[in-house]
Amino acid sequence: MLPKPGICYLPWEVSAGQVPDGDALRTFGRLYLYDMTQSRVTLTAQHGSDQHQVLVCTKLVEPFQAQVGSLYMVLGELEHQEDGGSVVKARVLTCVEGMNLPLLERAIQEQRLYQQERQQPLGNTNLTPLTPAPPTPHLLLSPDSLEPLQSVGTSPSDSLCLGPERRGTGLLIQPLPRI
Repeated sequence: MLPKPGICYLPWEVSAGQVPDGDALRTFGRLYLYDMTQSRVTLTAQHGSDQHQVLVCTKLVEPFQAQVGSLYMVLGELEHQEDGGSVVKARVLTCVEGMNLPLLERAIQEQRLYQQERQQPLGNTNLTPLTPAPPTPHLLLSPDSLEPLQSVGTSPSDSLCLGPERRGTGLLIQPLPRI
């Protein structure tokens, strides 16, 4: 039997104890400290003015090249310890340096909103409050030119130019969110 795929939790939710013991989870953070003797990694994440830490047991993923300061994503099970803390027992620990964190956080929020709308909650629904994202403007381009076929929810400052694609009848282009 395969293990569960893991529900995405934000690091501050994990450090605040909002994840049930034994649940499979995915989270992320910057590698702050790697203790090879105890097979422990400390991941940190900034949320507002607070710095949050997630402890990760790396016994199942060693050896690995630890890059202090790099962004990592972990998949594993959460275990609460006797001292009141918790540790993620990592099944997968991957360096994802360069990943767009605001976009990842937005994707997690959108997934939760979608699951709530479909009444199929993923894990603990009493997590970070959900606010629907504004609709993303998009532009449908003609395959033979850069002339718009249809523009929905865009203003001139939201336009995007890409070369035409020769297959199909048009392209649906979605600009990156402004940060």
